[in-house]
Amino acid sequence: MITLLELYLGYLVIIFSIVGFGFISTKFLSLRLSLGELGLSGILFMTVLSYITNFFFAHNFIHNSVFIILGLIAFFMFTKKGLLKKKIKLILLVSTLLFIGLIMHKTHDDFFYYHFPYTISLIEFKKIFGVGNLEHGFRTPSSIFYLNSLFYLPILEKSLINSGAIFFLIFSNIFFIQKIFNKLKNKRYDFILILSLFSLIFVNSIFHRLAEHGTDRSALILIFILAIYYLEGTNIRKSIINFNYFYQKILILIILIASLKSFYLIYLIFIVIFFYEFRKTLFESSFYKKLFSQRITYFFIFSILIILITIFSNTGCLIYPASFTCFDSFSWSIPKSQVIQMKTWYELWSKAGASPTYRIENIDQYLSGLNWVPNWIQNHFFNKISDYLLSLFLIIIICSIFLIQFKNERLLKKKIHLFYFSILILLIEWFLNHPALRYGGYTLIALLFFVPLSLFIERNLISDFKLKKKITILICLSFLFFLSKNVNRLLKENEKYNFNPLINAHYYINPNANHFIDLLSKAEKKRNNNGEKFYIVLNRDLIKKIRSDND
Repeated sequence: MITLLELYLGYLVIIFSIVGFGFISTKFLSLRLSLGELGLSGILFMTVLSYITNFFFAHNFIHNSVFIILGLIAFFMFTKKGLLKKKIKLILLVSTLLFIGLIMHKTHDDFFYYHFPYTISLIEFKKIFGVGNLEHGFRTPSSIFYLNSLFYLPILEKSLINSGAIFFLIFSNIFFIQKIFNKLKNKRYDFILILSLFSLIFVNSIFHRLAEHGTDRSALILIFILAIYYLEGTNIRKSIINFNYFYQKILILIILIASLKSFYLIYLIFIVIFFYEFRKTLFESSFYKKLFSQRITYFFIFSILIILITIFSNTGCLIYPASFTCFDSFSWSIPKSQVIQMKTWYELWSKAGASPTYRIENIDQYLSGLNWVPNWIQNHFFNKISDYLLSLFLIIIICSIFLIQFKNERLLKKKIHLFYFSILILLIEWFLNHPALRYGGYTLIALLFFVPLSLFIERNLISDFKLKKKITILICLSFLFFLSKNVNRLLKENEKYNFNPLINAHYYINPNANHFIDLLSKAEKKRNNNGEKFYIVLNRDLIKKIRSDND
């Protein structure tokens, strides 16, 4: 049992430790970051270190306690210098308002399928090669599992190893709030202000249920911030200083986004077009010669390599399930025929050809061309995407009522064409290959509307003296909506599961959740008996033998 107070205090300890690691990252990478950016950089730094340390250690109480204490020491060192004192109130306010999202009985549908066992495998064992042979879900590791594995702590034990998503939500909210109020303070009432507001309201209202975040929605939240960085960076004076400022932050976001879901490496397109936008400035300053003198560039390359190595050590593929990146020659490799089969399954599922209750019989014919579209419209567009669009339009209508006052002012020219073209390309790729909202659709569709509407509202914005008040009301309404939806959820969970967080705030743990850990324990014992000193290496024959021994 875990009390609500213990859960909350442990939650705050982790938040402050994340901020501490954010400060460490600024010193290590020579960065200047706002509070929200500091938190996201701290998450990234902790995650990369988690990947590295798991090659040598299990993430047990000792490992994780040292990790969290190190972050806390860094936090208090910088607080002592007065660098953070004024901002602690903002951290406490946002984290306390969002804390209710973490209190849950029922977790994500995939949590006990592979999120929980994968995280526990990191806690119980150091690096395991070929873990993808255990189960399909183990073949697509997300960095959020490596982050969550660090939260297995004394007293708290497993109560916060499902909490990674809320830290992305907290620091993204802080980023949006700081961006909005800095713009208001400096009287820069541009479309970036409006886009930041839209993004905050979207995140708190559409993504209000933390149990549904899984490994996808944290990345989708970060894509909003990526869009803001790109659009802000390309609509200011082209100088090498401005390029460096946004280049560093875009790299941090790309690493985080790609680590959460490997196929989001496609968002590297924004680095390419960002370089293209600054091409003249970069050539004039000979920046390309200096590119590899920046620590952030090396950190970016190293982080992407760590992610690819992790996927490779699990499956024998660099990017799963892209079969052309797979190597059959290693003992732990997933056979290419299975990789192709799983790619087909993911495509079939996202195109509404399969669900827990049905499956299309003639798969090849269904996936050929656009044959899948009518069924997708019937089973996915209605009512999932249609309901989402209604929610999106409701956000747009409410914000428009609050912010628009029609004028005949001329709109200043903005550089959004290349960005908008890239969004359209990504949207087409999404629709043709994996047209489920969770695989990028949420953010791409929202940006399709938010960017032009933000430009329109910039031209027709209400008067100065009313603006701050109305924006503050909209922000408060988004948090109120988040709170009300989660209160309603908790009441339903109390009615359905008899869940009372005042008595025990721990989420429900499936008694069968340790099934894979038992198999891994037997594999480790077999490794020790064979005199193998370093890593567990799983292959299909070994797993088959262990399972047959169980029977």
